[in-house]
Amino acid sequence: MSVRPPYSRGRSRKTVFSGDKRMAKKIPKRHTIEVKETKWDILIWLGTFIVLGFVIMFALYSYHGVEREMAAQFNREQGLLAQQTAMGIEQYMHDITNSLSLTAHIKGVSNGDREAIDTSVQNLYNSLKSKVAFVFWEDASGIMRFHYPHQLLPGIDGRDFSFRTYFRVAKELNVPYVSDIIMVGGEQYYDIPGRFETFVISFPLKGDDGTFHGVIGCAIDLTNITAHYVAPIRPSKSGYVWMLDETGMILYHPNPKWLGLNLKDIIIGLKKDGYKISGVDTISDAMTLKNDGMYEFVFPSYPDKEPVKKLLAFSSVHFLNRRWITISTSPYSEVISLMSGTFRNTLVLGSVSIGFVLIATITMLRINRARATASERNKWADRVLVAHKRMETIFNGVPHYLAMIDAAFTIADINQRLCDLYGKKREDVIDKHCSLDFSENERICNTKLVEKCFKTGRIVTERDTRVDIGGKPYFFDMSAIPLFGSKGEVDYVVQYAVDITEKKALTEKLIQAEKLAAVGQMSAHVAHEIRNPLTSVLLHSELLEDELKEFDKNEEALELVKIIKEEIDRLSQVTDEYLSYARLPHPKKQLVDPHIEVSSVLAMLLPELKRRDIDTSVICPEKLSNIMIDRGQFKQLLINLIKNAEDAMPSGGSLEISLMGIKDNFLLLVKDTGYGIPPEITRRIFDPYFTTKDNGTGLGLALVQYIANAHDGWVDVESQKGTGSTFIFSVPFHEEPEKEKAEA
Repeated sequence: MSVRPPYSRGRSRKTVFSGDKRMAKKIPKRHTIEVKETKWDILIWLGTFIVLGFVIMFALYSYHGVEREMAAQFNREQGLLAQQTAMGIEQYMHDITNSLSLTAHIKGVSNGDREAIDTSVQNLYNSLKSKVAFVFWEDASGIMRFHYPHQLLPGIDGRDFSFRTYFRVAKELNVPYVSDIIMVGGEQYYDIPGRFETFVISFPLKGDDGTFHGVIGCAIDLTNITAHYVAPIRPSKSGYVWMLDETGMILYHPNPKWLGLNLKDIIIGLKKDGYKISGVDTISDAMTLKNDGMYEFVFPSYPDKEPVKKLLAFSSVHFLNRRWITISTSPYSEVISLMSGTFRNTLVLGSVSIGFVLIATITMLRINRARATASERNKWADRVLVAHKRMETIFNGVPHYLAMIDAAFTIADINQRLCDLYGKKREDVIDKHCSLDFSENERICNTKLVEKCFKTGRIVTERDTRVDIGGKPYFFDMSAIPLFGSKGEVDYVVQYAVDITEKKALTEKLIQAEKLAAVGQMSAHVAHEIRNPLTSVLLHSELLEDELKEFDKNEEALELVKIIKEEIDRLSQVTDEYLSYARLPHPKKQLVDPHIEVSSVLAMLLPELKRRDIDTSVICPEKLSNIMIDRGQFKQLLINLIKNAEDAMPSGGSLEISLMGIKDNFLLLVKDTGYGIPPEITRRIFDPYFTTKDNGTGLGLALVQYIANAHDGWVDVESQKGTGSTFIFSVPFHEEPEKEKAEA
């Protein structure tokens, strides 16, 4: 864009001069200019689409290149993980074989001294008991003379195991040997309880004179190996590590059905079942020929049965005559998921950029058609620059809150918008600990969210999070974004918060307003329809009462008429309450001293409170500003909250009313010691007609919320079942105009 305008200006200037000259000579030739301009338009459009096509193709090519590199890098890390696992197992097995070798070369042991062998076998087990199942000695005839611990496999001592390969190899070749998986205790010795399958390691005992005195050996605890070195390893969210031996038999896999099976048999079975797998034969051959390797293949990822593209890395474990293979696998989709999200964002940004390019192209065409002068084109350039700066300013002014936290939970940086929200200076916040240097009500960091991001290394999001700042509730969509260092570890976490308080409040107000409007209309209609028949019934009951009074011995009938009139009065009160809710007028705000109004309402309700054995107290600071509110509606709100507290304490209790100011807001707290509100209904208590009382209408707290919303305030409740409730009502204090302040 910075190179093209001079070129465009030169071409436009030439076209204008040429066009003016033709127009001066002969007017009918103007169509030649239009033809040239049309050709110029076509060239511009063609060039634009070529550039855009090249950009899109380059972006796709770059994306696939980065994706391949990311997968290769991840597989290299998987390879290191497989190597570390293999090294751990190899060291584990070397500790066992070294201990066996040292014991076999003790002079008394190698010469067949039973007492020395017995002591050495016990000492050997004590040093290896966390790694082996048991340790044993078989004499030169293959008879197991004793094993340790004795309580394992009782009855095995004295049995002949000369047929075992590990014994024959040690005897005939005079070398240590690791067996295949065998039935420890012997397949034919059914009377030995607790037999199990595992590997056995044997070392020959050769005396100074070359006489063979049997073998000492141990049974490997394979479960312990896999539990410590294989099962806990997770290369990715659903990735896992598994292990097989040099023959292809699976020693460990998350799928217990595959244990003991040969990998090639599993591959053949999957192909017969119609699963589309690929690359596994190549990997199987590579495991036979190589010690390490990294590959891509299509194979089921346990516990799912459907084949998916996966990344695999393996490494070998060598000890004595055995070779095991540790294999680390992860789904390809998990590895590139972050890249896919980044590409989508890049695609959106690219689409916006393409839109800007198209707009710029159209603008250039319009400028070319208009054959504007150089000064006009400069004005357009200035306007575009100003528009660009405005867009940049608007983008940077989006109301988001940012804080950067390091691994020690210290605030490394913070943006000015977040400082203004908490009323703090940047220098008072930076380098301060998230928890230790701030009180609980002033903490800027969401420590749980940040800690989870540090642990997982992934973006963590919480929606609709409530935070009380300066006594005022705010709601945020919060995200914690990890920043990785050169070693691949999370060095910093960016806490990113979007304020949704106004949006949430507006949504709730709209929903509540719709509920109130619908309920109000229904209440007015129902109350009106009921009220007329009630008046007629009351009139006739009074006439009936007058008639009954003229006759003697009608006390029972008069009592029934009295009950009818009382029930009619109760129904009239209910309909009046519905009508008052439906016809609640628009508030007429005036300056009100909240302390005086609270005292007035409390004095009016005090006899009823004393009758119910409820103790009352009012807490109010000496200086409390007036509030701008409808006096009648404020009293109605107080009466409803106090009566609600009365109903929550049928057996008496304490009622505490607190008045306070926090910054620019007035707070009224009504606290009772009643039975509390269950958590599952806390958010429904302000809904019209919702009540848990036998004779309640469900309108008292709905009126309280209506009055709070009508005065730009809010009402909320804090309660735990069995410990009472606290209702909180808040409205802004009245701000006196500057003239009134000056006069005062």
